Amino acid sequence: MRRGTAPLVCAVGVALLAAGAAPLAVVGALLEGAPTGLRVPGCDDRRLWQPVRPKGHTCGAHAPDAAAHVGQLTRASMLTADAYRLRGRRIGGGSSMKDAPGLTPGQYTDAIGPDETRWYAVTLDAAATADLAVTAVPRTGVKVAYGDGIELRLGAPGPYSAACGTDSVHFGQDEGAMVLSGAVSRVPSADGHGTCDKAGRYLLSVHRTSAAGSDRARWPVELRYGTEVPLAAGTTPAPAATRFGEAAGVVAGTPRDVEGGTGFNDALRLGEGVWRDALLPGQTRFYKVRVGWGQRLVYVAEFANEPVRDANANGDADRPTAPSFVATAAYGPDRQPVEDASGSSQRRGYSGHPVSVGLGTVPVTWSNRWVATGAAPGARTSGDYYVAVSLGPGAARNAAVGVVLRMDVTGTELAGPQYKAAARGGGSPSEAAGTGVAAAVAGGGKDGGGFMTARDVVAAGAGGAVALTGVAAAAALGRRRRDGA
Repeated sequence: MRRGTAPLVCAVGVALLAAGAAPLAVVGALLEGAPTGLRVPGCDDRRLWQPVRPKGHTCGAHAPDAAAHVGQLTRASMLTADAYRLRGRRIGGGSSMKDAPGLTPGQYTDAIGPDETRWYAVTLDAAATADLAVTAVPRTGVKVAYGDGIELRLGAPGPYSAACGTDSVHFGQDEGAMVLSGAVSRVPSADGHGTCDKAGRYLLSVHRTSAAGSDRARWPVELRYGTEVPLAAGTTPAPAATRFGEAAGVVAGTPRDVEGGTGFNDALRLGEGVWRDALLPGQTRFYKVRVGWGQRLVYVAEFANEPVRDANANGDADRPTAPSFVATAAYGPDRQPVEDASGSSQRRGYSGHPVSVGLGTVPVTWSNRWVATGAAPGARTSGDYYVAVSLGPGAARNAAVGVVLRMDVTGTELAGPQYKAAARGGGSPSEAAGTGVAAAVAGGGKDGGGFMTARDVVAAGAGGAVALTGVAAAAALGRRRRDGA
C-alpha cells in the first residue's frame, strides 16, 4: 500500500465496518498491508478491522456514536490528502513598501498572518498586460468569520501611487475556511495615456482581514505573476463582445467519472461533455478547459441529494442537515476572475436537496480588456480557463456529495484576436462570424429577448441532479490519489 494512501484507506475501512456498510472480509481486504503504526482510538493497531473493547471504551459498531466518529475521521483524512497543492519559489513579502521584494514572471509561495499586509514589487514596461493572482490556503474548516479574507491592491509608480487594480475575496460565511483566490491586473489603456500605462516599479499589497475569534495560524499563500505581450504593430483587434448571446441547449449524455484537482496547479483538464465527481464538505475541486478566440465557456454544476446514514445503534435517525451552500467560480488563463454574463447563480443555499450553480462567459475577445464594467474584462485572452466547484463546510458532515458537471464551449474558434479573423484551421471570415461573436456585439443576450440563458440551463439541469449518494460513496472510495504536485 502506498504510504500517502494508507491513512485514507484505513479510516475508510473502519468507517465502513462501523456503519455496517461492508462485511468484515471486505474491510479486511481493503486494509490488507496497512502499516501497523496507524492508530484509531479504541482499536487494535495490528488488525484495525478487528475491534477490541478495552475497559471503558467501545469500538466500531458497538459504540452508539462510532459511525459519526469514524466518519469525521474519514473526512479529515480525505481532506488532508486532498489539500491544495502549492507550487512556486519561496519568497518573503515585505512588511512595508520600502522592503518589497521584486518579482519576475513566475510562481511563488509565502505565508501571511492575521491582519498582516505583505508587499511585493514588479517592474513593468509601458505595453504589456500584467496579472498578479493570489491564492490563500487556510486549513479547511478552521474557524473564520463572514468578513475574513484577503484584499489586493496594485499601485502605480509615483508619489501618490494610484490604484491600477483592486480585489477583495472574503468567505461570506462562518461555517469554516476554504481556499480563496483573487487577482489584480495592469491593463494598458487603448490610447496609451492612462495613469497606469507608464513603465516603472509597481507595488502589490496583500492584506489578510481576520476577526478576533478567527483562526490565528499563518496561511500559506501562492502568488502567480504573468504577463501578456501586446498585439503586433498594425493589428486591429476584433471589437469587444459584451453580451452573452444565444445559449446552446443543455449538454446531455452519460456522466463520466473524474476527480478534479486540489487547485490551479493540478486542475483536471476536461473537454465538452458531462462529468461526475464527488466533494467533501469544505472542499473545492478545480478543472480546466481550453477556450479559444471567439468562444464562450458555459457550464452547470448539479449537486445531488446529501447522503443520509441509517439510524445509529440507538435507533436514532440522523438530524437534518444544517443549511450550507454550494458555489462555483471561473478564472482566466492567468487566474484572473471571470464574471458571469448569463444570469446564472454562482452561489446557492444547500440543505441536502438537489441544487445547481453555473456560469457563462461572453465570447473571448482581445478588446474585452478595455470594457470598464460587467463580465467582459475577464474574457480577454484565449487559453486554459479554470472552473472551481465548492461545497460548504456545513454540508453532509461525514460523507461526499455527488456533483455532475455539464461543460460546454460554444462557437467556432477563430484563428486569432484580429478583426475578421478566419476560423481556426481554415474557413472564411464570413463563416467565422457565425460563432456567436456577432450576436454578442450586436446586442443579443440576457436582455436581448427570447434567448435561453445559462439560468435556464441551470433550472433545466436541476432535475438531473438525482440522488447520487451511491455514486459519490463509490467515487470517494475508489479514487486513486494523485502524486504530489
